[in-house]
Amino acid sequence: MKKTIRILVMTIFFGTALLFSASAGNVMGQILRKATVEGYGFMYHLLDMAERKDMMKGMEGMEMPGMSKSPDITNHLMVYIIDPGGKSVSGKIGFLITGPDGREQKTLTMGMHDGYGADVSFKEKGIYMIKTKAVIGEKTLLDQFSYEIK
Repeated sequence: MKKTIRILVMTIFFGTALLFSASAGNVMGQILRKATVEGYGFMYHLLDMAERKDMMKGMEGMEMPGMSKSPDITNHLMVYIIDPGGKSVSGKIGFLITGPDGREQKTLTMGMHDGYGADVSFKEKGIYMIKTKAVIGEKTLLDQFSYEIK
């Protein structure tokens, strides 16, 4: 029984990785995390501002929730979410980021390139807690992880 469960877990893990690599071929930035939440795959990427600028080409003039003109912005955080069947999802996704100093950044994201992104500030060194809320149809998915700026 344990062997069967182990094989099932490994199959799900590697299957999710293959689905991500197939569905997110146009992603940029540093991969921060890959996770599965209730069968949905989450893959997070962190872009620097030059990568963000490249990604935004051709989107000038569009309504852009999650985008900021603040001089404090240092990065662009993207999450790519796929359903259990391997297809990109459509929904409302937001981030709540708590910095090392306890200050919170709360932002909705903008859908782009099969993912969702928002401008964020990681100016301070230390550990950031990143919480994601994704509302996809009637389903609400929550994920969280920590990321350290050295």
